[in-house]
Amino acid sequence: MNPIYSTGKVESANRMELAKVSRIALVAGEGELPLHVARNARILGIEVVPFMVGKDNSRLRELCKSRGHHIVPGLVRRTLDLMLQEKISHIVFAGKVNKWVLLKDPRLDDVAVEAIRQFSRLNDDAVMLWIIEQLELRGMQVLPQADFLRELFLPVSQLSSRGPTEEELRDARYGFEIAKEMGRLDIGQTIVAHSGMILAVEAIEGTDECLKRAGQVSGKKGGVVVKVAKPNQDQRFDIPTVGLRTLKTMRKAGLHMLVTEANQTLYLEPEAMAAFADRHGMVILSVDQPPVADTQAWEGSHGP
Repeated sequence: MNPIYSTGKVESANRMELAKVSRIALVAGEGELPLHVARNARILGIEVVPFMVGKDNSRLRELCKSRGHHIVPGLVRRTLDLMLQEKISHIVFAGKVNKWVLLKDPRLDDVAVEAIRQFSRLNDDAVMLWIIEQLELRGMQVLPQADFLRELFLPVSQLSSRGPTEEELRDARYGFEIAKEMGRLDIGQTIVAHSGMILAVEAIEGTDECLKRAGQVSGKKGGVVVKVAKPNQDQRFDIPTVGLRTLKTMRKAGLHMLVTEANQTLYLEPEAMAAFADRHGMVILSVDQPPVADTQAWEGSHGP
């Protein structure tokens, strides 16, 4: 079953909710998601002011028709002041911001230092919820990034022509259960399983490095990649995302199957992903529960 995708559209229910929003600050990390958010916001008639973390993004600036601002994660007070100067009332986060940037660029202002003193651990949810609290204290509201990205969610489906083997389904089920637990602990959202063993768990290094490590461990002889949402996922930030780059990294690592959580995972370039998977004999499944290790049961319910 190959689902039909819409492009550049925002669901009507979200249009009603967003009708009162005329201007947003887009805190933009790496990848394509900030461009999708900006494009859909512009379709809704919403002005977008980009706040780019790290590298300059000329494509984003051109799309937003704004030079925007560059921000450093550890210089919190400067970012808050810029948003107040811009009279920002609504904010959207999109794109990957790696926590290890704090190790490479450890500039911290007094606000960041005080925050770190309060934390017993700097896990993603704790950091993001603290940032949102600081914004709300200054009268700003963080909108769910999902409101601008609905067309990128994939329903329960098999995106590839090839279906899974029973062994792949068993690894997928095992990986799904472990990935959910890792998400609950706020460690990472991606697991790689092979032959009943967990090869790699995503942590601060990110998905791509997790996949490369799994390939090294397995000798590039196979593996199932499982990416899920955290239990009680906060859709204002950190929604699981996959794309063509994910599949290319998997192929180089010798990993043959990708399993994601239906209606909880953002798919970039789904048509290109399906074509790539078919060319290289890979499997892509979108599931709403741990897969049953029965190929006939799967094909009967979800096959192409």
